[in-house]
Amino acid sequence: MQHTYLTAFVFVFMSLRAAAQDASSVIRAERGFAAHAVQHGVKSAFLAFTDSTAVAMDNGEYVNALEQWRQRPESDIQLIWGPQFAGASGDGASGFTTGPYYMKHPGADTLLLAGQYTTFWVRRPSGDWKYLIDFGIRFPKRLYADPSPNPITVSLTPDPQATANTAEDAFLQKYRTAGKTAYDDVLDEHSWLNLERNVPVSKADGFRELIQRMPLAPDFRPAGSFLSAAKDLALVYGDAVYEGRKAHYLRIWGHTPAGWKILVQVMH
Repeated sequence: MQHTYLTAFVFVFMSLRAAAQDASSVIRAERGFAAHAVQHGVKSAFLAFTDSTAVAMDNGEYVNALEQWRQRPESDIQLIWGPQFAGASGDGASGFTTGPYYMKHPGADTLLLAGQYTTFWVRRPSGDWKYLIDFGIRFPKRLYADPSPNPITVSLTPDPQATANTAEDAFLQKYRTAGKTAYDDVLDEHSWLNLERNVPVSKADGFRELIQRMPLAPDFRPAGSFLSAAKDLALVYGDAVYEGRKAHYLRIWGHTPAGWKILVQVMH
């Protein structure tokens, strides 16, 4: 009898661990989103995959992304993208991907622009994936490179005591006194930084080197957040203020055996 209980416990534990590592569903959602854009147009794709509560940044303000897309005109510009790094919560109901994108005219070889997108997804009761936030940066188009067919993925573990702002609040408390050195405790091998006008960097050393090259340390002011039901994946977005000038930022936090770590940070 004890052996039966032990076997059941091990099975459940391994199943939860596997779920935390499996980002295939959210990767498929992202690729389906991108394929829809190629087949039916960019506006049609965003109308189909944007959640009714999704947030977009518009001239320094936060607006409803779905309503924003409804008001945009149709365009034949092609938007091509694909996932390069991804993760999913242990309950399989939320996740993220980030990767390169480019825009071009149909049939043309020359790129109009290139950059890196980051999308945070939620899975609705219907089973459909919808994005809550889609935040991109640009970098020189000559530096564009196609993503690998096998995105990097990350494994997460639950933090039963977490709230949506647990990791962000702890980080900002230290950041306000220690400045950029506050990043030292929240970076790991998977940390990814998408900084406007720069080619994205991954891994702790690359992240740290690029953030240190920034001439100014912004004042981060959170405006919204989200925590997965599994309490292992969190999203925070808000304003990044530089000497009175307001930009935007997004941080995706993941809980690992070493604690809460920045998985992706996007800075406009």
